[in-house]
Amino acid sequence: MRLTPHQAETVKTLAQRHFGADAALWLFGSRADDRKKGGDYDFFIETSLDQPDAIIEHKIALIVELQSSPAFEDEKIDLIVKRRHSGFHMPIYDIARTEGIRL
Repeated sequence: MRLTPHQAETVKTLAQRHFGADAALWLFGSRADDRKKGGDYDFFIETSLDQPDAIIEHKIALIVELQSSPAFEDEKIDLIVKRRHSGFHMPIYDIARTEGIRL
């Protein structure tokens, strides 16, 4: 995993602040693979939040806060958020869970 302990703690803390203490978080994509170089940070979050407007607001706020933190300053961050109790499903959810690393 190409994420420092400080970065992992930062993203976990901020994800729980924005998406609730029960939010589940994964790092996936190229940063989950030690053999690869470069790449953006791909995070997947499962949340109990249910209102789409609130989820979008929290997603934007989390990205802004991460990119302005010393741990992720000016880094490209992709964030996929899934409502835990939604019937809507996308294949990327499975990829993030199975190929990613739970933080």
